[in-house]
Amino acid sequence: MIEEVKEEILSGLLGLLVIFGGILLLPVIPALIFGEFESAMTFLATGIAVALLAFLARSKIRIRESYSRVSSIVIASVGWMLVSAIGAIPFAVVLRFNPLDALFESMSGFTTTGMTLITDFETTPLSILFWRSLSEWIGGVGIILLFTLILVGGGIGSWRLYHLEGREEKFTLSTIATIKRIWLIYSVLTAICALVLLLLGMPPFDAVNIAMTAVSTGGFLTKSSITYFGRPEIQLVLCVFMMIGAISFSLFYNILRFDYKQIFKDVETKFLLGGLLVCGTLVAAFLLLDGFDTRYALLEGFFNTITIFTTTGYTSVDLSAWPLASKSILLLLMVIGGCSGSTAGGMKIWRLIVMYRAAMMEISKISLPPIAVKPIKIGGKVLSEGYVVRVGAFVFLYFFAILVQFIIMSTIVPDPLGALSLVASSQGNIGPAFYPVTEVPPFGKGLLIASMWFGRLELFPVLALFSRELVDAFRAKKEKAYV
Repeated sequence: MIEEVKEEILSGLLGLLVIFGGILLLPVIPALIFGEFESAMTFLATGIAVALLAFLARSKIRIRESYSRVSSIVIASVGWMLVSAIGAIPFAVVLRFNPLDALFESMSGFTTTGMTLITDFETTPLSILFWRSLSEWIGGVGIILLFTLILVGGGIGSWRLYHLEGREEKFTLSTIATIKRIWLIYSVLTAICALVLLLLGMPPFDAVNIAMTAVSTGGFLTKSSITYFGRPEIQLVLCVFMMIGAISFSLFYNILRFDYKQIFKDVETKFLLGGLLVCGTLVAAFLLLDGFDTRYALLEGFFNTITIFTTTGYTSVDLSAWPLASKSILLLLMVIGGCSGSTAGGMKIWRLIVMYRAAMMEISKISLPPIAVKPIKIGGKVLSEGYVVRVGAFVFLYFFAILVQFIIMSTIVPDPLGALSLVASSQGNIGPAFYPVTEVPPFGKGLLIASMWFGRLELFPVLALFSRELVDAFRAKKEKAYV
């Protein structure tokens, strides 16, 4: 039995690398178009080497199309770190980043965090900028989902991998069918965004890259700031597509089925749009009170509220210069995040709604008899007690992880608010912070890398990887093999 688990893990990880080797070849196209031959050779050599070695190694073991609970946890958790480590090679070779900085940039891309150590975009090869955008676009839906779609058969094995990447909704009977529809919706939305940006006069290369990072709610740019393009219309269009990226894919599936009633019934979407309106208004008002002009307060206030709430994290202004009240609202939005089943990060609005309803239920039960049963019901759906407990456990762990990281980071970074924003932003896969990430010492960058990793996987798979229960599961399979 233990050998079967090892085979499952190796088969999964090597299969993932075969696919990833092919993805590494895509930046060769812009590298050749723009005459960046060093980049072209780096991507070509890395992609071929990874794909070929993984394919040869995988051919020597029995190929698995379904995975146990234990192997799924390892594949999902280790797979993300492995992909980010290999994806760091172009940054190390072409940009001459040290290994830690290269891994930071790569992890920030694949987790759609958007924190960057690149300071000079004008001299950065365009193929590297494309690689950053592509990593966010793939990471927006999930590298494991791509692997599941191509190499994993249906059944419980595909559902386990789908679930471990932070997804719970399944709007078709088949997991594979759901993944196909997610990728289709995702690709169409990205293409529409790129087309609109082109019509607004954005250069084709920038339009394609920024479309990938907008719909994926990633936040990487091809320039130092979105204001480089000098058109407020571009910021307004990006606001629309950032909100689209932060809405659950199941909602777009209902649109394709012409089931428009579900759109107006969706509690999360109502909360997202209402929260954006209220928080954007408050942020703009505090900017006005602090002396900023009306146009700046409205445009930048709402744009940065949307980019933070949707966990995209585009840079348009220096947030550290904003009043404390505005920064406090943005910090709160960093923790909340977008809708479940979307490309957004954070704790997710759905969990906040569940915890609110659970709290209200407990308050109402005080005046009811002890034997009274009052279930939690959201959007016509009754939630089981076990599900509510699981959501509560996640929320506790989410805040506890931020607290522990904040304590550690505050010993490294001299600004407490800056330290808190760094860890909240990295764990929520958002990007902007009130302290420059380029000034964070190496140990702090290592902490942020880990934070981006387990934040993208929504904590449980990574924590399970180091849990005694997983070790015991391995031992149980090993003992069973000897019986």
